Amino acid sequence: MSEALPANETCARCGGPFRCGMGDAGPCACTTVTLSPATLARLRGQFSGCLCLACLAAEAAADAGAVKDPRAIQSAAAATRG
Repeated sequence: MSEALPANETCARCGGPFRCGMGDAGPCACTTVTLSPATLARLRGQFSGCLCLACLAAEAAADAGAVKDPRAIQSAAAATRG
């Protein structure tokens, strides 16, 4: 099992540390979450930084958005918590 990379961001919603993978070689885990355009607009207006995967998943659930693969969310959330 690969070791989780250290946290490099603080979630703008919950304040918790997480690993943002946008600058990493592979895609960031946040790309596994689908949010409606209205929710994206609200989040962009409310927060000025990235949200952790757990918060994005909660927003998707509240939005009734589709998570592409719930198992990916669970494993990625565990890996992104610092």
